Amino acid sequence: MLSALPQDSVPPPFSAGHHEDGPTNPTAITDEAEAVFHLVERAGLPVENAVLHTRRDGDPDGLLGQRDGYRSKVTFEDRRLDGGTVAVTDPGSVQLGGAIEVFRDADAARTRAERLHTFAPRSPAHAEYAYLNGRILLRVSPYLSESAADGYAAVIEAAALARPTAEPITREV
Repeated sequence: MLSALPQDSVPPPFSAGHHEDGPTNPTAITDEAEAVFHLVERAGLPVENAVLHTRRDGDPDGLLGQRDGYRSKVTFEDRRLDGGTVAVTDPGSVQLGGAIEVFRDADAARTRAERLHTFAPRSPAHAEYAYLNGRILLRVSPYLSESAADGYAAVIEAAALARPTAEPITREV
């Protein structure tokens, strides 16, 4: 059974150097990934320029709020990476640091991880570290060392989210 994360609410923008990509219809979109991201920050990992994705049309992967997509997503950059050496430098690119995606259930998260794993051998743009913990999928840049990526994994392994309610807890911005 999963335990609940601390419910500390932080008003947007949720930290200096962070921003939200804008509002949308909050039907199935939650702020759960933001809570997980705060755990990453508190762990002292070198993250910056985080984006809480709140619009389906602003999501780089187009899965936010979709039936089989994630309910919540945060992308971030890792200060240890040099943007000049990264192949995909678009804002929100996992290659710049990582992404936290939270799904309605563990099966949906596992399906997403399996799809990413399937595409990785065919495309360097899809190669990345991926870590699952229940409904949470952490995707980390392949440009980080394995030990650096494992630092993120340790935080995610300790993270837990309460089971989703029948109606998603949404946040209007």
